[in-house]
Amino acid sequence: MGIFVEIKKGDSFSLPPKRVTAEMIAKYADAANDHNPLHVDMAFAKTTRYGGIIAHGMLSMAFLQELMVRTFGAAWLSSGTIEVGFGNPVRPGDEVLTEAKVTGVAPVEGKENESTVRLQLVCTTGDGQKVISGKATVVLS
Repeated sequence: MGIFVEIKKGDSFSLPPKRVTAEMIAKYADAANDHNPLHVDMAFAKTTRYGGIIAHGMLSMAFLQELMVRTFGAAWLSSGTIEVGFGNPVRPGDEVLTEAKVTGVAPVEGKENESTVRLQLVCTTGDGQKVISGKATVVLS
């Protein structure tokens, strides 16, 4: 982990694709204490508009957080902000691609050697369906 020496508009970062499994979903349900039947009960989930179990939206959000921590380290933890919207569901077996692209870098007013980095974020499934999209900022020094 570490901060890149120089970040510029157009830079992009990503994680290796992650295959979401039923086991991951069950473990997330336990960790979050969120056992909504949509996530853990196939018989129930089949009766919903989704037609089966789907992952918690925050499981995919965790992939974005992982990317930001890997990319910006402690700077993300101390100054990062994130704003996202959720799109399509993630199902067991889906591969999730997590990416961030720098949309701007600006000096922090009154703070020499600090810059605010703005990013566009997206998680998509392997077939191109948007799962999460949003934006983030982080202050680097």
